[in-house]
Amino acid sequence: MPDSCASLSRSLTEFGIPDDQDQPLVVAFAANLVFRESPVLDSIRAELRGLGAGLLLLTDERSFSFRADDELDEQGRKFSLGREPYVRLRLACGLPAAPGRMDELSLVVVKHEHQIVGRQSVIAEDGLSALAIGLRAAGREAIAPRRSLSLSRREVVLASLLGGFALLALQGCREPTTAHVAPATPPPDRARTVKISLNINGQTQLLELEPRVSLLDALRERLALTGTKKGCDHGQCGACTVLVDGRRVNACLTLAVMVGNAPIQTIEGLAQGDALHPMQAAFVSEDGLQCGYCTPGQIMSALGLVRENRAHSDAEVREHMSGNICRCGAYTNIVAAIQKARAESAAG
Repeated sequence: MPDSCASLSRSLTEFGIPDDQDQPLVVAFAANLVFRESPVLDSIRAELRGLGAGLLLLTDERSFSFRADDELDEQGRKFSLGREPYVRLRLACGLPAAPGRMDELSLVVVKHEHQIVGRQSVIAEDGLSALAIGLRAAGREAIAPRRSLSLSRREVVLASLLGGFALLALQGCREPTTAHVAPATPPPDRARTVKISLNINGQTQLLELEPRVSLLDALRERLALTGTKKGCDHGQCGACTVLVDGRRVNACLTLAVMVGNAPIQTIEGLAQGDALHPMQAAFVSEDGLQCGYCTPGQIMSALGLVRENRAHSDAEVREHMSGNICRCGAYTNIVAAIQKARAESAAG
C-alpha cells in the first residue's frame, strides 16, 4: 500500500472507519454544520443509498460515521484525543491543516483501497444542504444515459460522486458578499422521475420515482409493504425475495422501473385474512424460524421453489434455497416446513 494510502487508512481508523471498508466513502469537513434529523438529512440518506456510498462527516468538534440506514446519533463522537486526529485526517486527505473559512465545505471521495480519487471545496452557508445538493447531483450523474455499460457499478459511483461535486463547486462557489442563502431543502428534481404502474398482490399501484429506485425501496418506503425485509441490500442474503411473474427475485437488485406489468407477489399477499397460506402454516408448525427477520424471504423463496417443481429431496431443497441465509441457523426446520407444504399441496 502506498504511504499516502497507509496514512489515510490510519487516520480513518482513528475515526472508526475499518480497514476493510468495501464501499466508496465521502469524507466531508464542515466546521459550522449541525448534523440533525431533518428533511435535508432524509435526502442525504436517499442519495447515499442510491450511490452505495458511506459518509464520514467532521464538524468543529465531532465526527459522524454514517450510512444510509443508520440511526442518527445527533451527539456524534467527540474528538476525545483533541484536534490532532482531525488535523492528521485533513492532511492525509490532501487538505490544509485548518479550513480557510468557517463556512467552507470540503468533500473528499475515497475508494475502498483508501485511494483518494477527488476532492472539492466550496463556500456554503448551509453545509448540510450543500452536501445534499452535491450528492443529488452525483445521483443524477449516476443515472445519466451517457454512462457506458462497460463500467462497473463502483466505477459509476466514483465517477458520479466526482461529477456531482464538481457541479456543486461550480454552483456553490460565490463571493463572500453575496447575500444568497442556500435553501433549507434541495429542490425536487422532477425531470429525473418517471411514472410507473406496478401490479402488486393483485392491486395496481401508481408511483412516481427515480429510475434508480430499487423494487425493495419502492415496496418498503413508497408503499409501506415492510414485510419484505432489507438485509444486506447487495443480493447476498435473500431476505428481500419476492415473486415477479412467479419467479424468485431479489428485490434489492431489481429496479422498480424494470418490472413493467409483471405481477408481483409479496409476503403480504399470501394470507387470506386470518387464514395463513399453507407455506406460512408449515413454517409455524415446523418451527422454521427463530428471530423471524429472514422468514418472509424464506417463505417467498420456498413458495417459488415448490412452484418450480425442481427440488424434491432434502439435499435438493437445501441447494435451491442456498440463496436465503438464516443467521439463526434454522435450516433443518426450514427444509422440513418446505417438504410439509409440498406434500400437503400434492395431496390437496
